[in-house]
Amino acid sequence: MMSKMIETITFTVPLSFEAHEIAQQCSKQSSPKKFKQVYLNTLAVYAVDSYLRCMGFETDWPVSDSRNPLMLKLMDVADLHVKQIGKIECCPVLPDADACEISYDAWGDRIGYVAVQFDQSLRQATLLGFTRKVAKQVPLDEMNSLEDLLVYMNRIKQLKPINLMNWFDEVFDAGWQVIDELLNPKQFQFRSSRSNNALPIDRGHKIDLGMQLAEHSVALIVTLPPEPDLEVNIEIEVHPMGNQTYLPPGLKLMLINESEELLYQVESRKADNFIKFEFTPDLRELFSINIALGDANIRQSFRL
Repeated sequence: MMSKMIETITFTVPLSFEAHEIAQQCSKQSSPKKFKQVYLNTLAVYAVDSYLRCMGFETDWPVSDSRNPLMLKLMDVADLHVKQIGKIECCPVLPDADACEISYDAWGDRIGYVAVQFDQSLRQATLLGFTRKVAKQVPLDEMNSLEDLLVYMNRIKQLKPINLMNWFDEVFDAGWQVIDELLNPKQFQFRSSRSNNALPIDRGHKIDLGMQLAEHSVALIVTLPPEPDLEVNIEIEVHPMGNQTYLPPGLKLMLINESEELLYQVESRKADNFIKFEFTPDLRELFSINIALGDANIRQSFRL
């Protein structure tokens, strides 16, 4: 029997006509003996791709081995490339199975393995959890939660600081969106008005605070001046997303320097539409922004 953790922290994806069409195309590119295997693998990748994009990660399925006709003929793979992070394997699990089987062909070059269980009709797929353990089989009740997966992937991402000087050349890192694509109009109106004629450079990134706090996904917004100078003033903001008007009380926005010292912290109150602070780092300085709520703690590193 699956554990309570696996039963409660899951994510279900409808398997649309598009999903089955992609699975059909990929299966035809493999050998007849592998048709069913490739079909299920493709549906599993489709489900994980949908989930990760929903959580704010940028994926690139077309460059993955699971969409490469030659690899489909030679290997049993269901990988998904996630930009700035690496490959994750999407393991199909049949309806009555109690373990996740991991193909030997996927034992290397993976950051982890996600168990994706189908219903009998193949109309929906449920992401049960993930593991970093490399084994032929992993019992479902030994899988880590999807929340753990998000934390793990964000940690990998945080190891690569974002070079903000590239923003002045209009080179933006994956996942950083223009603000009007990230916030709805009601949230957008709470942003600080700009009085100068020159438009600032700003981008935002969705920050998911964990499956148990999914309703509190927030947007981290970084604003730079229009042009680089000897001193660059940086504005950091956090806004609610979706239908939320206010930030959850107790959300902390922190500035950490390269020596892991806390330089500044602001905390949301009961009815805050956003929180923010400004600072001026030295050129080429490495710093990190932490967003914390309860046990959830997300960090992103930057370099000017």
